[in-house]
Amino acid sequence: MNKIVEIFTAWGISFNPNDSQAELAAERIKVCNDCEFKQSNPIQRCTVCGCALNAKIFTPVKDACPKGKWNDVDMKLLNLKKNKSLI
Repeated sequence: MNKIVEIFTAWGISFNPNDSQAELAAERIKVCNDCEFKQSNPIQRCTVCGCALNAKIFTPVKDACPKGKWNDVDMKLLNLKKNKSLI
């Protein structure tokens, strides 16, 4: 998935996530909240990739954190639901 499609897909999902998408996003933001690369002023964003976290956490792309910090969450939740689409 190219980056533009990934960004628009994540934003679209963020407006009306299903239960699986909401669960994944909730677990990802927990990781982000403890991350040294999170900036909260004026918006919550990742200082490594520059993405707004309120949308980035909804990306359907596995291991989308540029520092690999979502790997455990993604492995746990995406592998449990590997036959179900996150989109």
